[in-house]
Amino acid sequence: MTKTVQYCTCKVNLAGQNCHTVIYNEHNPVTWPEVQVLQALHGDENVMDVMPCGLGEVWPTEEKNRLISIYGFKVVEACFPGRAFRMDYVMTDDVSLPRYEDGKPSTVVAQGNGDDDEDDGEDEVARALANTEPVFKPAPRGRRTPLPPEHKDAG
Repeated sequence: MTKTVQYCTCKVNLAGQNCHTVIYNEHNPVTWPEVQVLQALHGDENVMDVMPCGLGEVWPTEEKNRLISIYGFKVVEACFPGRAFRMDYVMTDDVSLPRYEDGKPSTVVAQGNGDDDEDDGEDEVARALANTEPVFKPAPRGRRTPLPPEHKDAG
């Protein structure tokens, strides 16, 4: 069963020296469980300015496995121990945040007008999708996407 997870922006002060800071912004956010792992790894005082920026859906075991692949088994297992682990998925109860989805940018889909005929409102959905703009979807960790041509330097 999927769970709703919040994506967050934050700053991580590596080694507590204020020399090396990693910034996770709206274009490279972390999930709320990942913030908890970062706090365990670097210390609560070194993970700063944590703000929710979007919502998405995750499978709990897939999220734990993703965190293990990034941060290692020991630190993730310390945060979320055992097979029946407890993981907080949301930082706040704010539901007005934009949607993030795996695979493709999320789009807002208008609800049908209540008629339950055979096409399940496909015409209404197609019209609603034609008038919407995609919502940002964060790229998976470690993979960088090339810049669009309008952002590249001329020289």
